Amino acid sequence: MEQTVVDTRKMLVERARKLIPMLRECGLQIDQNSELPKEVVEKLQQEGLMKILRPEIFGGYQTDMRTYIEVVTEISRGNGSAGWFVSLSNIRDYMISYAFGRKALEDIFGPNRDKDVILAGNFKPIKIDIEKVDGGYYIKEAQWPFVSGSPHADWLYFGFPLADENGGVEMAIMVVPKEDATVLDDWNVMGLKGSGSNSVNLKDVFVPEHRVSLDRLARAGHYIIDELKDVPLYQTPFVPSLTLSIVGPALGITKGAMDLHMERVSRAGIGNTFYTKMNEAPVTHLQVAEAQLKIDLAELLLHRAVDLLDDYSEKGQKLTMEESIKVKADFGYVNQLCKESIDLMTAGAGSVFSYNGNLFQIFYRDFLSMHLHGFITPSSLVETYGRVMCGLEPNTYFV
Repeated sequence: MEQTVVDTRKMLVERARKLIPMLRECGLQIDQNSELPKEVVEKLQQEGLMKILRPEIFGGYQTDMRTYIEVVTEISRGNGSAGWFVSLSNIRDYMISYAFGRKALEDIFGPNRDKDVILAGNFKPIKIDIEKVDGGYYIKEAQWPFVSGSPHADWLYFGFPLADENGGVEMAIMVVPKEDATVLDDWNVMGLKGSGSNSVNLKDVFVPEHRVSLDRLARAGHYIIDELKDVPLYQTPFVPSLTLSIVGPALGITKGAMDLHMERVSRAGIGNTFYTKMNEAPVTHLQVAEAQLKIDLAELLLHRAVDLLDDYSEKGQKLTMEESIKVKADFGYVNQLCKESIDLMTAGAGSVFSYNGNLFQIFYRDFLSMHLHGFITPSSLVETYGRVMCGLEPNTYFV
């Protein structure tokens, strides 16, 4: 009997859930060493959790965004850095699959059908010196920050500006093998330390023509190969999907923090009071109930938005600009609700929160690092939604 998407989802989510104890056990090591242990990366690959959005013709599961986000939630519940790594690496498969033609995809996946190729990348360079040459492009030197997963990547994609036919500038995307790049040791941060969001430098690199695509053509489906043209996953709108990948770990990190907080609530007292157990105090009852309700609401909102993306893709419908803005606002509000939930937990965390070895503190720092990402700033996304509701143009080009 043919396995359905729902069957595959259940299998992958259960595999992810079973990794939570191992990921929690590695949490302190990940935070101290600022990297994901090799065994964690290999386990994620062995369980098939790095190819959720990869085309079947290249050895992937070719599922949907609901499967993707549920897997990311469970991994993030175990460790925020691992969740971020899984979230960002998987979304690259989806992006590469519609943004490049057959020759580039064969370069990336062809020789590696039995190996889980890991992709990493970023759109905006902080410096770029590139010129058009016969057969492709020559990069004298370029650098991109925040290339999540780069220490473990096999291939890298990068956005860069190109002069268009009218003397203006448009965005393009390239893919290069890891051996053409230098991953810099500059990811020295307070949270998501194991995400491997290092800067990457390219110097004296030739990129053949077939490994470069124009962003405007990619979004229009110009490059997508015949085998993928009718696959709903690769019809999913680009901008909401990229935003989803950034907010993806929020729910899981918050759920993981709640797990740890409830363990402490059942055994620790409240300093300078007669409460020998936090779970006996009315203030605790209010804090944990409101924290959990915010998690529940965030989950409902997240799943509603993701199911809308999958539903439209299945039906071949396109989001309107207003609908896309609304979905992004939903993601921003998920981020906000999770932050409010974690803040309620932190209010009852006690002074042991200050210890760097406190696993709850690690979850808090991981969440805060994710929460501050410019793509999912709640105030910006919600403001843009309000502008559109009031009949104004959105105050962003990223729609």
